[in-house]
Amino acid sequence: MPKPEKNSRPSQQRGDDRRPQRSHTSRKGPLKASPKGAPRRDSLPGGIQIVHEDDDLLVIDKPSGLLTAAMPGEDVESAFRAIKVYIRDQQRRRGTKVWIIHRLDKEASGLLVFAKSERAYQFLKEEFRAKRPHRLYAAVVEGEIASDSTKMIGERRIAQPAHGTVQSYLMEDEKGIVHSFNTPNDATRAAKQSGFRSGDGEGPSDHPKAAVTHWRVIDASLGRSLLQVRLETGRKNQIRVHMQLIKHPIVGDRRYGASTDPIGRVCLHAGELGFTHPATGQSVRYRSPIPGPFHSLIGKTKPGDDTGESQFDAELLVAPSGLAPLPATSKPAPSAPRADTPTKPIAPSPKPATTPSATPTPRSDSWDHVADWYSDLLEERRSDHHELVILPGATRLLALERDQRVLDLACGQGILSHRLASLGAQVVGVDAAPRLIEAAQRSASPNERFHVGDARAISAMDLGEPFDAAACVMALMNMDPLAPVLTGIASKLKPHARFVSIILHPAFRAPGQTSWGWDESQPQAPKFSKGKPPRDQSRQYRRVDGYLSPGVSPIVMNPGAVSKGEKPVTTVTFHRPIQTYVNALAQAGLLVDAIEEWPSVRTSQPGPRAAEENRARREIPMFLAIRAVRI
Repeated sequence: MPKPEKNSRPSQQRGDDRRPQRSHTSRKGPLKASPKGAPRRDSLPGGIQIVHEDDDLLVIDKPSGLLTAAMPGEDVESAFRAIKVYIRDQQRRRGTKVWIIHRLDKEASGLLVFAKSERAYQFLKEEFRAKRPHRLYAAVVEGEIASDSTKMIGERRIAQPAHGTVQSYLMEDEKGIVHSFNTPNDATRAAKQSGFRSGDGEGPSDHPKAAVTHWRVIDASLGRSLLQVRLETGRKNQIRVHMQLIKHPIVGDRRYGASTDPIGRVCLHAGELGFTHPATGQSVRYRSPIPGPFHSLIGKTKPGDDTGESQFDAELLVAPSGLAPLPATSKPAPSAPRADTPTKPIAPSPKPATTPSATPTPRSDSWDHVADWYSDLLEERRSDHHELVILPGATRLLALERDQRVLDLACGQGILSHRLASLGAQVVGVDAAPRLIEAAQRSASPNERFHVGDARAISAMDLGEPFDAAACVMALMNMDPLAPVLTGIASKLKPHARFVSIILHPAFRAPGQTSWGWDESQPQAPKFSKGKPPRDQSRQYRRVDGYLSPGVSPIVMNPGAVSKGEKPVTTVTFHRPIQTYVNALAQAGLLVDAIEEWPSVRTSQPGPRAAEENRARREIPMFLAIRAVRI
């Protein structure tokens, strides 16, 4: 992936002050930020259309025949070059940055997203690496693919569209042509015989990359078929190679087996692109209609459509990563030995509630004694994990609609509550620390209410009507016992309402039981050319000394200050294996329907071990997100 331009600075505007515009494809339903102005679809040089733009993102519709980005040193037209000029002219200053998130083949057309802020780049890079974005393509292929299956609809048997899945391993040869292999061993043998690379466009490698493509026939006639294609992976030339593999090459794609080219282009179009917005955590989806000539190739007239909606079959509009949408996101975590671990948990440990009939009793695990220090920490030194991972992820999993009621349990000073309220939700926050609730109330909006209360006694609190959703972010690991907390949450939810919890990953980030280590058995590589230092071949790993046994660990929140002689600020965290959380949810009547594992988004400073440290961060998750539905 090309690096951003040198000698430039990302925007310094704080993330919470930025709100995305609504694109021309917005629909009623999910929470949406208020637009700053009228939707835009400007044209840029080269036939590029702007589909959506805000402070973080730029979504474009790229024409066929235009490179996404040129190789370093090449002086050729590309979408990336046009976007850089556009952003520079728009902001009227030099050194403006823009980042590439993913690519489309030069021969293909359709939707691309670029990042305009560093936080959007880091967030979306991880989203695409984790294969969470939703991508649908339209392709016209040679040959009419007939259906061989039927389905009973009432008393009638109806023919079902032909469909299938292609799985293989891809490698790119030295000429840039991608080859498909049935097994990794077949690909590895080919790599040894010639200069193959992995088929993902990310540089030389001798490792084959798995590729999975799902396809379905929309219509077929005149010796051709119009397909809807969904990517499960995103390798270079993946769809083109896989269509050749099933002996239906894409029309116009002579590189990969096509014998015809009636309209002078490869008939592949990226028609839908969906992902989580890095600023709000909303799930956004953009559409570009199937090009009219694609319909003409199968003897059809392009369907009339004044809304810009795609003509894709809705049955294939499934969420990425197997996460089915339901009918209808704040706090750093405890410190760890390495810099990519958040500084502390956000939510207070349970403490007897202040309710109309209860007076709080001090406890050794209360968070009220650290409330002032903690509030200052989050307000003055925003955590990148918090901004780029926790808040957007929680908001996406909650999948709220405007005016729905949500309970933010262990809300702290209300950072998640404020965000959800700004998007149109009705939020009730509960926390055991009065000082944190006071901080939350100082910046509350009209659709937020905050209460002091013990999470273990939430069922006894009068919080109004049942909730459409609930969240407990970076706090369950600080609560004990767990059963009354989850039972109380379930009692406050409507049937089929969802509960989202985010915790430090119990297997890999348990305080006192896990740590980073280095396997230094590998020798250093020879020196690079041009005087670069030797590359360290050591392998970084995460050591796990315990997992299944539950435990309690004291956490020092200010280790840096303690090393300078200041008084320690401490609390405790409770370690539990994942099965304990899942079983407790089930016993409370909450059915788990999604589990996600999120890595750190930080990167190391340049150095001989930076690449390996970054690899380890991406592979070893930091957070565990669990979504459950009240049954």
